[in-house]
Amino acid sequence: MTVAPWGTIGALVVLGCALALFAWRFIARWEGTAHGDDAGSFPGRYVRLSLVFAGVGCAVAAAISGVELAGWEHRLHMAGSASVSAWQFVTIGDPSLGEYGASSTVELVDSGIPTGVRLRATMGRTIESGAALRVVGHIERLEEGDWARGRFMRGEVGVLDVATVLEMEENASSSPVAVARTVALSILDSACGPSRALLAGTVCGRVTELAREDAYDAFSRCGLTHLVAVSGSHLAYISAMLEMLLRRLRCGRAAKSAALLVVMALYVMFTGGAPSALRSVSMVGLATAAILGGRRSHAPSALALTVTALVWLNPGVVYDLGFQLSALSVLFIGVLGRYVSYALACLRLPTAIAEPLSLSLVAQWATLPVTLPVFGEVSLIAPLANLVVGPVMTGLLMAGLGATAVGEVVYGVGVLADVPEALIARVADAVLWLPDALAQLAIFLARLFAAVPFASMTVVAPWWLPVLAYGAAIVVYVRWRDASARRVSCIIGLPALLLVAHILRWSMYAPAQVAILDVGQADAILIRDGSRTMLVDAGVDNAVVEALARNNVYALDAVVVTHWDRDHWGGLPDVLDAMPVGQIVVACGASAHAPSELSSVSQEIVEVQVGDVIRVGEFACRVVWPQGLVSGEENADSLCLDVSYGNGEGASLDMLLTGDTEQDELAEYADEVGDIDVLKVGHHGSEIAAAEKPLELLDPELAVASAGEGNSYGHPDPVCVSLLERAGARFLCTKDVGDVIIRPGKTGPVVKTQGIQ
Repeated sequence: MTVAPWGTIGALVVLGCALALFAWRFIARWEGTAHGDDAGSFPGRYVRLSLVFAGVGCAVAAAISGVELAGWEHRLHMAGSASVSAWQFVTIGDPSLGEYGASSTVELVDSGIPTGVRLRATMGRTIESGAALRVVGHIERLEEGDWARGRFMRGEVGVLDVATVLEMEENASSSPVAVARTVALSILDSACGPSRALLAGTVCGRVTELAREDAYDAFSRCGLTHLVAVSGSHLAYISAMLEMLLRRLRCGRAAKSAALLVVMALYVMFTGGAPSALRSVSMVGLATAAILGGRRSHAPSALALTVTALVWLNPGVVYDLGFQLSALSVLFIGVLGRYVSYALACLRLPTAIAEPLSLSLVAQWATLPVTLPVFGEVSLIAPLANLVVGPVMTGLLMAGLGATAVGEVVYGVGVLADVPEALIARVADAVLWLPDALAQLAIFLARLFAAVPFASMTVVAPWWLPVLAYGAAIVVYVRWRDASARRVSCIIGLPALLLVAHILRWSMYAPAQVAILDVGQADAILIRDGSRTMLVDAGVDNAVVEALARNNVYALDAVVVTHWDRDHWGGLPDVLDAMPVGQIVVACGASAHAPSELSSVSQEIVEVQVGDVIRVGEFACRVVWPQGLVSGEENADSLCLDVSYGNGEGASLDMLLTGDTEQDELAEYADEVGDIDVLKVGHHGSEIAAAEKPLELLDPELAVASAGEGNSYGHPDPVCVSLLERAGARFLCTKDVGDVIIRPGKTGPVVKTQGIQ
């Protein structure tokens, strides 16, 4: 199934038309009521017309995108039906380095003509932008999932899995701008360390190496990645530097404007021509044209014309996430930025703090409804981090551009004079001393902010977030009112107080419960009581982080890995990245056989054996299996826990967590465990997960299996389900009901499910 959002496109057409009708019918009436009949013409007329055009534009853009997407689907079908080796592909942009190797965006070329079909190509090595390829491999459509949606938001409609590169023509150095960029990257040497990688990202727009550094994770947690990406702020700083130089040279207004546009256009090309950067330079061009024509520049108008032109030229740009975020940020800053700055000034904040803080807050207001569904993460410390790190990054950009320009000259002179490369490299390193120091300072500050508790939170985006965020923006604009210190304090303080109360509620006073999380064809069980939280198994991928987020988990005291099958530990790296984790617990002997992906974790790996008890609040988790040393590589090696709860007030719960053990192992420890309330069925409910005699000894009231919808194994097996039901247990499976939450009760376990039973 493709990720082509036909439902979304149809909804955008309908919503756009509805917005236009709503604006036309009601905005002027609201303005007239609020300001009097005469005042209704201004600014109500402009508000109404703006929203009408926005609605019509939304509907038209969605319709055009739908037509273009239909063409993509047709061409992608053609590409998939033919031999991949018969097609030519051209790489676009810098490559990415991930856990599974290098990948690049490639465009399908038919008879030398680009088709507009962009794919995500996975390869064995990095291939730079502009290379023409013929490969052996296969094309797959994007399937449902967060990664696929993210790729689609970047304009890609499929995956090209490259087995062998048959032909490759390197043409990245065909233009003077590309040559200058190649030289700059060689001078910056982005593979040298995190500071040089940050310089390459800031000056040249290349984040290939930076994305693999821990420093990039720190920038992400603090909401600072936009300071690395090429954006309007980059162009503003460059234009300010150039304008200062041209003013000293006493250039005329026309010559100065033309020089600014040429330099900025070259810089956009130099940094890879990202749609967000194209948007910025187009807006600057329109503003310059307005000034030269004797008209007042108007950012929202320039944005509207720029977006219209770019969408008309390439409708697929609407799926580029950087373009979306850039356009939304500029719109909100242009419309609401000054008002928010004025509101902050009412709190007696100095102008030097109020203005940059307002930009950060307004930009986050605009982009959060878009970024949260894609990344599932919100940075709470972003406004403060931007306030502190932003000026450092500004200095880094200016110093980096100047040092790189000097380095380019040194390199050119050195090549012409036949100077040894080692000497050229030493001179370049000396020139880069200041920007390198600033880069190290920026990384230090980002890591400092990232270490603050709850600097970043993993959150499942609610469906109503866009309605709330953008509805609030419309209300603020329509009902524009004078700010006061009391009103601003309430508007800022109330959401902050609710957020703090929510975090404290789930971090300190969470109800006692065991939750079998729906993470697909994998296991993840959450045990929590008050401030203590433990995860038993970590799923197979990032789905476990989403499951923890929807259950309001912000930190874990421990993660127990029952054994080393990937569907029990595969999501652990994502969990470690998403939240603080105290320690990792495994069976005795299993730590020596941990997967290589976990070799660099900072958490202590603790081994436990039969009879050991792990306490989670009032929960006592007693190890009942395995008996003796194990490698943890077999299902029979699974660490099994007899979980019991008793708080002295009558509420109780007895539950058995079986990992992937099956009937043979269950028969070994069932007698020791005895009567229980809940059985977490072993091995996803396979045919041999249980047997009659152990079930008689355990006598569970409820049996729960964790399995993925449509899994190829047929889990849970009907034979196992029938056996459990004959034993008197009510059976539930996560693929049918979602998360299964079990809480201690005075008359038996209290069961709540995420979905409909």
